[in-house]
Amino acid sequence: MEMGGKFCVMCGKEDVKLIGRLCPSCYVKSREMVRVPRSMSITVCRICGSRKLKGKWVAPRGDISSSLEEEIISALELDEHVQEYHVDVGQMWSDTHGNSHFPLRISGSVEGERFDETKDVTVKVESTLCDSCVKRRGKYYEAIIQLRSREGNLGLDEKRFFESFFSREDAENLSDVVELREGVDYYFINRTVAKRLVAKFASEVKVEMKESYQRERIKRGKRDAKLVISLRL
Repeated sequence: MEMGGKFCVMCGKEDVKLIGRLCPSCYVKSREMVRVPRSMSITVCRICGSRKLKGKWVAPRGDISSSLEEEIISALELDEHVQEYHVDVGQMWSDTHGNSHFPLRISGSVEGERFDETKDVTVKVESTLCDSCVKRRGKYYEAIIQLRSREGNLGLDEKRFFESFFSREDAENLSDVVELREGVDYYFINRTVAKRLVAKFASEVKVEMKESYQRERIKRGKRDAKLVISLRL
């Protein structure tokens, strides 16, 4: 900031604070205080709603509209002299090409001078299948939890009791559930998720547990097999 003996080259005001060679009033009128991308592209799983961010799939947080609002606001670039600001996101609307639009109103101040800018961000949404849903559709699995009863046939109450230990991650990791006469087989996409669930269950419930492997093979020089965890209640 400069002051004293200087004047604004735009309006001629003297003895005022200057930003460069402009007074704050002329500065906010002649500059873009907030920059946002004109358009953004996102990839969304059409089944589970997960988003692809930086090459990785992440679980959805709320609906797609609120998630997009967060991403757009995080992409704002403020002029270095902006001291405070507020963002209002208008109602999302779609054009004839199927693109979504988010109108923004950003207000704030620079050295006491208020500014008010409106923006429109076009969001192109690409729908596809995330890695987990592709595997789930193909019934891919790395581990099976075989739930059985010591008494013979597994009862509905025992099945529900075991499933009460499922977290959201556990449930979303299932690629298949097969009901058999002797019990239930749960197919998990990720072996670590299955083992963590079993450890949690076994820490609170007295259960007979046995691990084995099936469909063993050599894949890319490494031994690969499906983990089978047998649980007897």
